[in-house]
Amino acid sequence: MSHPGRGTGQPVDVAGPGRGRVSFVGAGPGAADLITVRGAAVLAAADVVIWASSLVHPAILDHARDGAELIDSAALPLEGVEAVYRRAAEQGLHVARVHSGDPALWGAVQEQLEICDRLGLDSDIVPGVSSFTALAAALRRELTVPEVAQSVILTRLGGGKTPMPPGEEVRDLARHGTTMALFLSAARSGQLRDELLAGGYPPDTPCVVAYQVSWPDELIVRCTLDTLADTVKAHRLWKHTLVLVGPALVAGGRRSHLYHPGHFHTYRRAQSGARTVLHDADRALAAAGATQLPTSPHPVAPAPAVLERERGASAEPVAPQGAAVDGAGLVALVAVTAAGRAAADELTCRWPTARLYPGRPRDAITAALADGVTGIVCFLATGATVRLLDGLLRGKDHDPGVVCVDEARRFAVALCGGHAGGANRLAEQVADALGATPVITTASDATGVSALDGFGAELGFTVEPGSELAAVGTAVLSGHPVALHADAVWPLPPLPPSVTTTITGAVDGGAVGVEGTAVASIHVTDRLLGAPPDGAGPRVVYRPPSLVVGVGASRGAPADEIDALIDTALAGAGLSPLAVTHLASVTAKADEVGLLEVARRRGWPLVVHPPQALAVVTVPHPSEVVRAAVGTPSVAEAASLLPAPPAASPPTGATAGEPTGVPAVTAQLVVAKQVSAHATVAVARHRPRGRLAVVGLGPGDRRLLTPAARAELARARIVVGLDQYVRSVADLLPAGVTVLDSGLGDEQARAETAVAHARAGHAVALIGSGDAGVYAMGSPALDLADGSFDVVAVPGVTAALAAAALLGAPLGHDHALISLSDLHTPWERIVGRVRAVAEADLVVAFYNPRSRTRRHQLPDALDVLAAHRSAGTPVGIVTDAFRPGQRITVTTLGALTDRTAAQDGAGGAGERERLLDLVGMTTTVVVGSSQTRLRAGLVVTPRDYTWR
Repeated sequence: MSHPGRGTGQPVDVAGPGRGRVSFVGAGPGAADLITVRGAAVLAAADVVIWASSLVHPAILDHARDGAELIDSAALPLEGVEAVYRRAAEQGLHVARVHSGDPALWGAVQEQLEICDRLGLDSDIVPGVSSFTALAAALRRELTVPEVAQSVILTRLGGGKTPMPPGEEVRDLARHGTTMALFLSAARSGQLRDELLAGGYPPDTPCVVAYQVSWPDELIVRCTLDTLADTVKAHRLWKHTLVLVGPALVAGGRRSHLYHPGHFHTYRRAQSGARTVLHDADRALAAAGATQLPTSPHPVAPAPAVLERERGASAEPVAPQGAAVDGAGLVALVAVTAAGRAAADELTCRWPTARLYPGRPRDAITAALADGVTGIVCFLATGATVRLLDGLLRGKDHDPGVVCVDEARRFAVALCGGHAGGANRLAEQVADALGATPVITTASDATGVSALDGFGAELGFTVEPGSELAAVGTAVLSGHPVALHADAVWPLPPLPPSVTTTITGAVDGGAVGVEGTAVASIHVTDRLLGAPPDGAGPRVVYRPPSLVVGVGASRGAPADEIDALIDTALAGAGLSPLAVTHLASVTAKADEVGLLEVARRRGWPLVVHPPQALAVVTVPHPSEVVRAAVGTPSVAEAASLLPAPPAASPPTGATAGEPTGVPAVTAQLVVAKQVSAHATVAVARHRPRGRLAVVGLGPGDRRLLTPAARAELARARIVVGLDQYVRSVADLLPAGVTVLDSGLGDEQARAETAVAHARAGHAVALIGSGDAGVYAMGSPALDLADGSFDVVAVPGVTAALAAAALLGAPLGHDHALISLSDLHTPWERIVGRVRAVAEADLVVAFYNPRSRTRRHQLPDALDVLAAHRSAGTPVGIVTDAFRPGQRITVTTLGALTDRTAAQDGAGGAGERERLLDLVGMTTTVVVGSSQTRLRAGLVVTPRDYTWR
C-alpha cells in the first residue's frame, strides 16, 4: 500500500482524489508563533482539527480556517479519535491531528498511523519544536557544549503507565553524565533525584525545572540535583513539567573547532599559526585525560537555587492550570475498603493532582512519602493511621499534612501537620469535595488565634533557630501577657489583646507593652540579639525579609572574598543573614562567576539592575571610576537601595531590573560601602509595604462568601467597613483584630482611614457588600493609592448577579449596570446613560433605584426604556437577594410605566404604584432587552448564538 505524502518532505494540503488524509502536526511547546510554517499551513487547509486542550495551547487554533470542525480530544480514547478518522476516510476529509511538541516524542502516533493504513487514509507528519529545545532557547544555553556534553538523552522516569525496556532506566542512562531531558517525571521528583544520583551525577549537578515552556504562565526554576525534589515540591509542579540535568547547563565550555581559525573545511582554509595552537591544545587536553579546559581560574557556579523565570506582570510563581487543592502538589490517597476507594475515585476526578496509591496501607504511605507528596488522605480510622505512620515521619517542618476520612464520609480529620504540612486546609478541601465536616483541633485554629509557626510566613519571615515556639505559643493561647517587639510595622495578622506591641522607630506603634509584666516575648527584627538575661521567659525571633546586600565586583572576583566581605558587613552592623532577601548588582555582573557562586551557597537570588537605574540613586560614596567602568557611579550602595523589580526573566541566573520606570527609593542604607581587593558590599534596610485588601462580601448569604474573602478577613489586622457589613462577618474575624466601622454617608472617611493604615504598613481589609469594586468602597479607596502599599482585590457576587440568579438568566447577553442615585451624579447625565442603553437594546440592571426621598428616578428611567421597548418586556424586581426577607417579583415594562397604565384604564395606575412601592435601596431592578423572554416563569435573555 502506498502512502502519498509520507516521507516526501513536502506538505500535502488536500486529500488525494476520493481519499481522506490525516496530517499529524507538531504544535511546538505552546506559543502559537512557535508552530512551523508548514504546520500552520496544514491547519489552515484542514477540514477537521483534532487537538487536546489538556496539552495544546488554544492559541494554536488561530491557524485553523474559518468553518473548520474543531474537536477537543482531551477526553477521547483512541477509539473516539478513530471514529473521526473513519469519517474522514468515508467523506474524503483532511484531518489535522495536532500534538504538543514534536509528534515523534511520546506522541502515541505510531498506533494512529496504523489505523490510517488500515482505513486507507493518506498520512503525513509535520515535525514540531520540542519543549526541551524551547527550554534551551529560553535559557540561552547550548545543550551540547564542546568538551562538556556532546549528547542529549531524552527519557522519562520508569514505573509509570508504560514500562521501560531493559537498560533504559534513568540510572542506566545517567551513567553517561551528559545532558538529560526528563519528561513526564515531575510527579515523582524524589524518585527522579534518587535515580539520577544513583547513576553517578554529583549532588551539585545543575538542573532546570520548567513548567509549560513558552505558555503565558511559563515558569523556569534553576536548582541543583540535591535540591531538585524540594524545588519541584516548593513550586507545586506535577504535570506539563520538564527537567533538564547536566553540566552543560552552566559550563562555559571549550571553544568549538567549527569556527576556530585553526579549523579547516570545504569552505574555509585554516590559518597556519592558529592551526598549531589548536592542535597543541588538543594534545594537552588528551594527555591530561580531561574533557574540558577551564576558561577561568574559578569554577562556573550554578545559578541560585531560587531563580524564577516567568512571563507576565507578576513575579509570583503561577500554579499549574487545573492543579487542585489550591495549587498544591501531588496528594496521595490511601484506601483499603470499597467505600474508601470510591471516595478516593471521586477526589481523583475532582483533583488532577490526587493519586490513589495501591497496595497495603503501610506500603502506600511509605511510597507517598518517598515521592515527596504535599498531602496524604487516608480513608482509614485515625487510630489505624497513627499506627501506620509510626516511624515514618521526620518532623512537622518536613512532613506532609495527613487527613483521615471515616468510612461514612462524615468527617475529614486533620491528623498531623495542621499548619506546616497544610493538613488543616486539606481537611477543609476534602470535606468540601465529599460533603463531610472538617475536624481541626490545632489550638490556634480552634480559638481563632494566629498560629506562631506560620506567623508572617507569607511575608517571607523565617524563624530563628532555637526559638521556643511551643512555649511562647502556649503563653499566647493561654492569654498570658506577651511582649512583641518589631523594627517596623509589618502587614501581619493580629494577635490576641494579651500581646502588646512595641514598634521601634515607627510613628504608629500600636500598644506599648511593659516588658517586666510579660511572661514571654516575640521579636520581629533583622538585628542580632544577645542571649536573654537569666530568668527571662521564652522567646521567638522572626527574621523578616528586610535587608538587601548590594555587591560590586571586579571581573573574576573570588567567591570566598565576596562571601567574607558580606559576613564582615553584616556582623559589623549587628545584622542577621536570615533577614537578607537577595543580592543586588548591576546587569554587567549577571554572569559574574564568583557572585553567582555566593548566591548559590547562601540560597539568595541575585537581582541585577541596569546602570541607568542605579545612576539616579543618591548615594554617599559615588565613584567616577565605577561610572567609567559600568555606567553608574555606584553599584553596591545603589543596588542595595533599589527594590527588586516586580518581574524577572533573565537567562543567566540573575533577576534583571527594568531599564525604565525606576521605583522610588524608600530604603535606608545601614552599611555604607565596604571595600576589599576585588569587591564592594553595602547593605540597605527596606521598609515593609502595607497591604490593603478590598473585599467583596457578596449579597449576604454566608454560602456566597468566597473562600478568598474568608482568608482575607482572617489575616487582616484592621477591618474597615460599614457597621452593618462588619456585624455580618464579626464571627469570622480573628482574635485581636481592630474594627473601624461607621455608618452610611461616611464612605470617603472609611476609604481614607483604610488607606492611611495601609500606608502605615498594616494589613487592612476594606469590606463592602457584593463586589467591593462595583458601586462600593473599592473606587474611593483605590483612587487614593500612591504605590506605597500593596493592593489585593477579592471579587464578590454582585447584587446584579445575585438578582439575575434568582430571576433565571436575564444577563445572558450584553447588559449594563446603572446607578439611579443622583446624590453625586447629575440626573441629566444618568438619563443620558439610560437613553444610550435603551437605544443599544441592552439588558440593564438598576442599582440604588429608589429611596424615601428619591421617588421619580426609577419611573423616569423606565419611561425612557419604554420608548424603545415593547410593553411586554420582562422586568425583575429583586429585594434583599439571598438575605432574610428576600422578595422576587417578575412583571413587565408596561405594568411599570404611565403609558401602559393609561391604556389599561382603571386599576392600571394602582398596580403600577403597588409595584413601584416594592422597590427600595436594597432592590435591584433588571429590565430585559427586546430579546428577553419568559420561560416557565424564568426571565431569559438568549445568547443569540447559532449552536452546533
